[in-house]
Amino acid sequence: MLINTKTLKSLSVAATLGCLIAAPTMALEVLTEEDFKKRIIVEDMLVRVADNAIFLLDTSSSMNDEFRDTGMSKLQIANAQFKKRNAYFPEIGHKFAIYEYTPWKEIYPLQTYDRDGVAAALENVRDEGSGPTPLATGAGNAIELVEGLTGRTVVFLFYDGEFTGPNPDPNLWKLVKENDVCLLMISGADEEENELLDANVSRLNACSRVIPYDAFIDRPEYTTHALFDVRATEEVVTDIETRISGVRVENIVFGFDKTELTADDKAELDALGAFMKTKPAAYAVLSGYTDNVGIEDYNEHLSQMRTEQVAAYLSEEHGIDASRMVLHWHGSDNPIADNSTDEGRAQNRRVEVAVGGL
Repeated sequence: MLINTKTLKSLSVAATLGCLIAAPTMALEVLTEEDFKKRIIVEDMLVRVADNAIFLLDTSSSMNDEFRDTGMSKLQIANAQFKKRNAYFPEIGHKFAIYEYTPWKEIYPLQTYDRDGVAAALENVRDEGSGPTPLATGAGNAIELVEGLTGRTVVFLFYDGEFTGPNPDPNLWKLVKENDVCLLMISGADEEENELLDANVSRLNACSRVIPYDAFIDRPEYTTHALFDVRATEEVVTDIETRISGVRVENIVFGFDKTELTADDKAELDALGAFMKTKPAAYAVLSGYTDNVGIEDYNEHLSQMRTEQVAAYLSEEHGIDASRMVLHWHGSDNPIADNSTDEGRAQNRRVEVAVGGL
């Protein structure tokens, strides 16, 4: 169950499990399967932050390794999660494509997303991996897919941490730099290798990065939030099963072209950090935005730096582990106020915070 922390200030001191209450929030950022299945969230409330999604699945032999102590392989877990998330993904006009790239196999050809069609196509994904990981070939084929597409494309590239064949860097570079592409590498490499990989991938552009395999599996927000957002002006009423008190976090707002936290911001985050210490299963989703002044590439990077500043404060001052934070940044997309006024632009320079796992 996930709730925007802007709702927490309205909840009573009592902690009553199983008691459903309705709490209005503005621009609820983090959504659950239940929100969609109960029709609390409907398609008209959502806005695309990307137009196309291409999933490149690693079905190599290393994906047969057991995932944690589940008794299932990494590949089986990935397939199960893909099917689960597809069951409630909104049909709001994204173009989708799904391919295995080890070796190359079409699962769902590029077309307007259809939930039932994707569900049927996912039955054709291999349940047992075999062979090597020709990453350069997969990236090269992805270039052909994205050429000619309009709008932003997110490429979800599953990767076991090793590759065979030629160095894939030129193809990855061309994929991102010559197209409006965000590359999200879902990597099964170890922590040290992922840090090095992320240092290279994040240089491609502001929206490309490496996401550890475990984090991607645990947090569906890495999929959904990369592709859509709740309209900032929407008022959402969500069910909250547990009444919670003790934390109140408003949007963290920033000065023009600034990333520094004010004393008021730190006080807000201190409350959140203290709350998360008492709730070890809780995690925070942080979403950064800017006003519309300046070029979008710069704004996207600026919103990234603001989001990372909030995460760094929670980590350094309160010991909140990085695995308990999901970061997203969207530049000037989805403004909460009118960008034609000083007051509106000031509100749009924000990081929104949501809490999950409660």
